[in-house]
Amino acid sequence: MPCPRYVLAVVFLLLAARVAHSAECDRNPAKQVNLDLWSTRSISSPDQKWKFQSVGPRSSDKKALLYIQNIQRSKTWPVGSIVRNGTVFWSQDSKRLFLRDQYAADDTKIRVFDVSAGTPVEINGLDGAIQKALFTHIPKNKTTQWLYYLEACFAADDSSMVIVIADAPLIPKKGSGSGTSFDLKLTVNVLTRQVLDVAQVPGKS
Repeated sequence: MPCPRYVLAVVFLLLAARVAHSAECDRNPAKQVNLDLWSTRSISSPDQKWKFQSVGPRSSDKKALLYIQNIQRSKTWPVGSIVRNGTVFWSQDSKRLFLRDQYAADDTKIRVFDVSAGTPVEINGLDGAIQKALFTHIPKNKTTQWLYYLEACFAADDSSMVIVIADAPLIPKKGSGSGTSFDLKLTVNVLTRQVLDVAQVPGKS
């Protein structure tokens, strides 16, 4: 059986690592590109091997199409479209791409693509895992007025970790009432889709 002091030491190190990851979001902000329906914009990975590109609508479907390109191989993969607006940025180690897709006026989806194996692969199920963890912290008699991610970043030393701050003001499920500010910080392992930590953030929105 592990020594209690050893267990406490491990727990302390894990908590310290989470605090460090959160602080890194403020110290090392990633270069971002904002997208909208008409965007034709691009952003290269820090190692200059990959490029994300948004191409504004060229037909009646009115959607900006999204692509990830391997610059060295001159090969491009379509990764869907954006209907409204969003934000995109690369991890510092160039292994992963983060996309915040605000597909409705009051709803946002998180998408992360892994390019570490040489081909872009979307990490499916990530957004659902984040929303599930978020809603478990909402009182049973409340619901969210909207869901928006105020901030997001990869950990500077570990791009498998993402920290997001969600703005999800609360309103009564029954009856009427104005929204009450409710912001949560979630620390997520994108590879396992596991939400490691959820904490309320006062006065963020």
